[in-house]
This record gives sequence, structure tokens and C-alpha cells, in this order.
Amino acid sequence: MVDLLLLEKLSIALLIGLVVGLEREIAQESRQNVKFAGLRTFGIVGLIGGVSAYLSDQGFMLTVAVALLAITMLTVVAYYRASEISKHLGYTTEMALLATFLLGAAAYYDYTLAIIFAIILTVILAFKDPLHEFTYGLPKEEFYDSLKFAIIAIVILPILYDQFNHGYGPLEAFNPYQLWLIVVIVSAISFIGYFLVKWFGADLGLALTGVVGGLASSTAVTTAMATRTKESKGIEYPAATSSTLANTVMFLRVLFLVAIFYPALVMHVILPLGAMFVSGVLVASYFYIRGRGDHKADPIKLSTPFSIGPALAFGVFVAVIMFVSKAALVYLGNYGLYLTSMFAGLADTNAITVSVSQLAASGTASISTAVIAIMLAVFVNVAVHSVYAFYFGTRKFGLYTAIMATVVIVVGAVVMLLTL
Repeated sequence: MVDLLLLEKLSIALLIGLVVGLEREIAQESRQNVKFAGLRTFGIVGLIGGVSAYLSDQGFMLTVAVALLAITMLTVVAYYRASEISKHLGYTTEMALLATFLLGAAAYYDYTLAIIFAIILTVILAFKDPLHEFTYGLPKEEFYDSLKFAIIAIVILPILYDQFNHGYGPLEAFNPYQLWLIVVIVSAISFIGYFLVKWFGADLGLALTGVVGGLASSTAVTTAMATRTKESKGIEYPAATSSTLANTVMFLRVLFLVAIFYPALVMHVILPLGAMFVSGVLVASYFYIRGRGDHKADPIKLSTPFSIGPALAFGVFVAVIMFVSKAALVYLGNYGLYLTSMFAGLADTNAITVSVSQLAASGTASISTAVIAIMLAVFVNVAVHSVYAFYFGTRKFGLYTAIMATVVIVVGAVVMLLTL
């Protein structure tokens, strides 16, 4: 009787080889003298991988190792002979052939995982030119900053001990894992925002610059737009569109952080934040329509994707805010937390949002208290952007920003009071 499951696994191993081989066949079309391993060879190698894994599972323990060694030796010989004909021959196809064998073997044990990595392998092979262009155009500073971000997110975070809803120190306000997780999340938002600004900023105009820049810092967007209104006359409406959209994205960012650190709180803040988001979009649309045809400015110049210093400083800031928030709540009650939220909102909404969410998650703060505290921080943060707009920009831009702030704050406050 035919083993249908075995037939399916071997068929997938063969298919993986054929897909990768098809890409290699297409890639080598332009080669006149040297062609190494195409559709048929890759298909056979993938099938050999699947069969060898099956035989190993049946008791022939060294089958996979022997088959891999044989294919490696044949590949080395073929590459040596081909390199005598072409002196500038790479070995991507040879490495892909060995990877195809391993994926064929993996298909016998977990064909879903094998298919996923076969697709990734094929994409990497097919996008040779875009990947090379990206590599050549990548400044080394951005690469080094990306490595630093990978260290804090992938290396340091997993080794920190998580106390869940308990912490260390006075009032048990400090949790190393959660503090570092906050640094990673906020750094990731800025990291993504930096590259979106770099890739899409000027081409899609100030509106998109405001949206993607808001992922990194709505304050940076507002300040940059304010400065630009003094440099280029008549761009107040487009600049106001950009800063309004940046502030609107900030409401989504707050909602995102709440969803991560206390999902149950989302249902209580989504209505006021959603109302502020909708009103912000409407105000931005008004500014956009009024300013259509005005000059297009350059994209915002954010400094670097990531740097250790500011990230650590932000971690310290978060720790201070978390301690002050908890102490204020314990010794001064709800009003102490509200004052802390307003104070924190002058600089940033991220830290106080995370802190209050964690207080609510642990039961230290009630749901209604947490909602009011978070919304107060958002209100203050939006309002202070009007101060930046007046100070760094033209009087007209400051007025437009103040109008935006007034509209979204009033809408958010009304909805919050109605839903508490």
C-alpha cells in the first residue's frame, strides 16, 4: 500500500528543488560559457535530500551525512572545473545547491518549515541586484547602528530576568526586563520611522513625511516643520498638515503601547484616542486642501537610526517616571498620579503610558484612573507642541498648530468624560 504521507513529503522535497532550480535557471540565462546546476539538477538534489532523510529514519543513520558529503564533493569538482573557464565565478549557485539538499531533507521532518525557508532562499537568490544596490548604498553608520539595535533587542533582552508584575527596589517599582523591553519597543518605533522617512520622505511629500516621522517623534516633526516655515515662505498649510498627521500617529502609538503592556485597558482608551485620531485626520485634511499647490519641502532629517546613549537615557527616564508614578499613587492617591502624568507629558507620552498601563495591570491603579492619567499625558503633549510651533515657526504656523491642538484635545476630553 502506498504511504501517502511519505509521497507528499518527497513530492514537496522535489518541488522545493524545482522552484530553487527554476530561479537558478533564469539567473544563468545570460551565461554563455559556464552554467552550473539548473532546474533538473536542483530538483534531483531536493529529492535526494528527502529520500536520504527517509532512509535515515528507517535505520540507515548515516545516509544524510553520506549524501551531503557526496553532493559537496561533486559540487567542489564542478566549481573547480568551471573556475578554470571563468576566472570571476561566484559560488552562490553551489551554496544554494547544498541548501536545497538540506531543505529537501528537512521537508521529510517538517515540510511547512522547509517550504518557508525555501521561499526565503529563492527570494534571496532572485533579488540579487536590489540587495547589492541596498548594500552598496548603506552608510556604515546605519549598519553599525542596526547592529547596536540588534544587540539590545536580541542579545540583552532575553537574558534579563522577568519578575512579571513584581519588581525590585523601593515600592517594587523596578523590573529590569520590562524596563529594557520598553527601551526596545520605543527604539524599534524610532528605528522603523527613521528608515521610512529616509526612503519615502521627499518623494511623497510632507503629508507622508508627517505620518512616518510621527512613528519616530511627533515632537521632532512639529519642530522641524516650524523651522521650515521660517526658511520657506508660504508653506504653513503643508507644514501644518505634516505636524498634524505626526500628532495623529502619536495617538496610535499610545494605543499600541497600551495593547502591549495591558491589553484589557485598550477597550477603555480606544474611544477617546480614536476620536482624537479621527478629528486629527479631519483637521489635517482641511490643512491639506487649503495648502494644495504650495511648495514642497525636504524630508525631516532625523539624526541616526539608533544610538545607545539616548536609549539608555530613555530607560532611566522611564524608571524615574515609573517610580514617581507609583509613589505618587501610593502616597498622594489618584491626584498625585495625574500630576505625574501631566509632568511626563511635557516631554513624552511613551514612558507614562507604559508606567500607567503596568500600574493598572498589577491592580495598583484602577481602570478609570489609568485612562485619565494616560489621556492627561496625551493632552499635555499635544498642547506643548503649540508652544514649539510658536517659538520655532511663524506666527501663522503656531496659530494653525494651536487650532489643531484645541480641536483634538476638546474632542478627546469630551469623549473621555462621556465614556468613563
